Amino acid sequence: MMNSILDFRTLLKMIYVGFGTKEFTSRELSDLLRRTIKPCAQLHPNLSRFYSRVDKKLISNDLRRLYAMGFLKKRRVKRKVKTKSGKTCYRGYEYRYSLSSQALKYLEYLEKGGQEEGFEELADLIVKIIIEKRVPEEDRDSWWEFYQTQVKEKKGFRRFSTSQRAFWEKVVEKIVVAFRDKRIKSLEEKVKLLERENEELRKKLKENEKYKEIVKRANKVLEELTSMLPE
Repeated sequence: MMNSILDFRTLLKMIYVGFGTKEFTSRELSDLLRRTIKPCAQLHPNLSRFYSRVDKKLISNDLRRLYAMGFLKKRRVKRKVKTKSGKTCYRGYEYRYSLSSQALKYLEYLEKGGQEEGFEELADLIVKIIIEKRVPEEDRDSWWEFYQTQVKEKKGFRRFSTSQRAFWEKVVEKIVVAFRDKRIKSLEEKVKLLERENEELRKKLKENEKYKEIVKRANKVLEELTSMLPE
């Protein structure tokens, strides 16, 4: 699991206060946090260690976590830099982030004190956290989409007597099983396709062997005819 600097709720609030719904980069966020924390770090030595950890790389971990939880949108853009001569040019790429509608709803939920009317957002959050902890990063989007379309919309899927945490553990367990079955089915279809392709290749090879035999016989006849010609 990637290292994170801040509790995700605190970071969401700081992003909203600092940028609102505007886009930002990991560098812009780390600069904002350092400017915010620096006065406090000077007054409270115990914050100096935390202040030293606020860099672009570690903040990127926090942003990846928020993105995996569905709280951020991101897009890949060309990175604008200044050369030593002062000219502006583009080198490489960077990600620009912005708060998603899910993040804004969750911040509103927190602002209301986290009461029952925000249960749907809280339920989604629990699933996101469990998926983040148990699912490889490259598969998280697929699992979240499956939860949204195949689990969340089913009537009565919340009617269990277990605790919320235990219940959502079960939900993700079912997602894992369903996703595994879906992957197995996909693999079975690929195997069948490969078998058909192999069968076609075998037929072509057989035809090629027949063609080779015909050519071999034709060459033999040609040699015999050639030998019969007068010199």
